[in-house]
Amino acid sequence: MRALGLRQGAREASAFTVPEPSIRSPHEVLIQALQTGICGSDRAVITNGLADPPPGEDFIILGHEGLGRVLAVGREVEGLSAGDLVVPTVRRGCGECPPCASGQSDFCFTGRYTERGLHRLHGFFAERYVEEAQYLVKVPLGLAHVAVLTEPMSIMEKAVEQALFIQDRMPWACPLGAKDTPAEVWAHCKTALVVGAGPVGLLGLALVRSAGMNAWLVERKDPAHPKVALARRLGADYLDSRGLTPDDMAKQVGPVDLIVEATGASDLALSLIPLLGRNAIYVLTGIPRGSSQVCVDGNRILSQTVRMNQVIVGVVNANRRHFEAVLTDMAKMEQQFPGFLSSLITHRFTLADYGEALGPRTPDQIKVIFQIAPVSA
Repeated sequence: MRALGLRQGAREASAFTVPEPSIRSPHEVLIQALQTGICGSDRAVITNGLADPPPGEDFIILGHEGLGRVLAVGREVEGLSAGDLVVPTVRRGCGECPPCASGQSDFCFTGRYTERGLHRLHGFFAERYVEEAQYLVKVPLGLAHVAVLTEPMSIMEKAVEQALFIQDRMPWACPLGAKDTPAEVWAHCKTALVVGAGPVGLLGLALVRSAGMNAWLVERKDPAHPKVALARRLGADYLDSRGLTPDDMAKQVGPVDLIVEATGASDLALSLIPLLGRNAIYVLTGIPRGSSQVCVDGNRILSQTVRMNQVIVGVVNANRRHFEAVLTDMAKMEQQFPGFLSSLITHRFTLADYGEALGPRTPDQIKVIFQIAPVSA
């Protein structure tokens, strides 16, 4: 079958012919790939020659965002059957530390985890693949057209979850388990600022707007840019950060209760810390590469963070419960913001067109996917 990936030492993707996968364990599931999303991480792996193949191999099949249809299941698989639509999670635990043992490999202590399409495991840029049932989340039929966005949105789902957990420290908070919706949790928090208008940023913006928060998108784009127009469809405001000082931005936005960063641009991310309000949370999700020397007012940041009880936290990856929560929230968003999720998928390519799909991005691209097989049965 056809697959796409990267050879060790290469800086261009390659097409491979690899053996058809087959079920070898009673807990495994054979999946027909339908759609796979192309992520900035995939592009970075390719352009920086960061192939990290499974042991004993000289290439890795890329791709960690997937939607597939179950073709066959192992004899001990429960809850899935042929024809079901599923999305796979990404990280596989080390099998040693408490987080991984409890299904929270996104908090792995040892660092000896693996990740599909990224780190020592083949990914989903292939026509078919096999996965253990525990790493597959069943997709409601009504979300088939947008479910390929589950993995990128899971990052924001975890980011918001972590912010809610941290804010459980507040004296007005009820026990976390008693809270029914993000809107209730954020009853005393009014304003969110999302940094970055890529797929992850826009999905995060939809999530905080769905939770009932006032929201701002921060980017370095003209106000007429199509991505800004998408933000406005959600009822969000826009702040073009170019040429503005932190104080300029604060005058426009006012105190911010939550900032979620999704750019990996360290200069922009650090410049926004002064916008945090009292008891506010700043969640970082972008991962920059290389080195960058950024000039900031260190005294201001430290004194503000201490005096105003602020928290800055990093978030990476997600686990099964975040994927499940995404599908629940997607159903709500389809009602609140009809057509928004679909509009994020702007370009579709076949696996044969991988050169164009993985090539330089065009200004009108938001989410690019491989359409491997029809989603409809």
